[in-house]
Amino acid sequence: MLVLAVLVVAASLFAENITVVTFNVWSGLTYDGIFHVREYEDRATREFRYDLLSSGLSSLGPDVVALQEANPLPSYAHRIAEDLAYDVHFDVRQAGVRIGPVGLPTNLREGDVILADTGLNLTPLPSTQLVGPGAGNLAAFQFGAGSQLTAAQIEVADRPVYIFSTRWTPSPQADRQRLVTMVDEFVSGEMDGDELVRMMREALEGSDRRLEEARKTLVSINEIAGEEPVILMGSFYALPDSPEIQMLRDAGFVDVWATVGRGSGYTWDSTSNSNIATYDLSPTGIARERIDYIFVRGNGIAARSAGIVFSRPTYGVHASDHFGLMAEIRIDPR
Repeated sequence: MLVLAVLVVAASLFAENITVVTFNVWSGLTYDGIFHVREYEDRATREFRYDLLSSGLSSLGPDVVALQEANPLPSYAHRIAEDLAYDVHFDVRQAGVRIGPVGLPTNLREGDVILADTGLNLTPLPSTQLVGPGAGNLAAFQFGAGSQLTAAQIEVADRPVYIFSTRWTPSPQADRQRLVTMVDEFVSGEMDGDELVRMMREALEGSDRRLEEARKTLVSINEIAGEEPVILMGSFYALPDSPEIQMLRDAGFVDVWATVGRGSGYTWDSTSNSNIATYDLSPTGIARERIDYIFVRGNGIAARSAGIVFSRPTYGVHASDHFGLMAEIRIDPR
């Protein structure tokens, strides 16, 4: 018992804490169009949102950042890395038909970005295609939406820590409450029959795709990281009690907000986010939900605190249509 107590005390003395942020920065694209994807906002508004992101991250000073829906890559990734003086790794998720910088749609080259403090020795790892057609940083041949898992490694407390960022398939939720809401709107005349069928089909198909994304996410992480500390972040578009999130929990992933967060933890809030209201982005039946997550798993890793970031507007404008999450994570030495 004495030896065990000494080991526990020693581990706590040499443990290191890092802060991480995950944030869906919102591409501002409709994802519709062959030659040019329609954009919700003008260039000045998009630049203002980028400035809110850059200055906000600079003030927060996290050690690691995972961004989803960054567009266009690679310029977006290089710009934010230079502005913050971080190391960077990125993977293109959606790019249409493209070879290098040339392709259609002309303004679509969107994906995930992982940023890390230069002292953490960020090492890029291969991405994993989850569902749908894949895209690469050099070329893409897509006629539909796909998703991927972007991976990197850092060094904390003299041991590897694996960072994963992802954006799963968005859709109306397929839980009983949302399906009943759709039917009620049909009965009241707010939705016609064709729209009801379409929404229900999208909800059920979206749930099936996210279950497949969850399965492939777990397989990839197990192969890459094994029992080493893992931080999985991103926009999962799934509710906390959904089967796809339960699959992650059953595999040992700890939902940081559920463990150390306070309050609702909403990252999608159509009642207060100016971008959702201005551009009518909220699907039927979703008002305020927790659909962005930070998960941890592995030996010697634990969450210490968590909070919502980028939830307040500046001059009436939010940095994204999502709110971000920030967490403090403890890494014990091996």
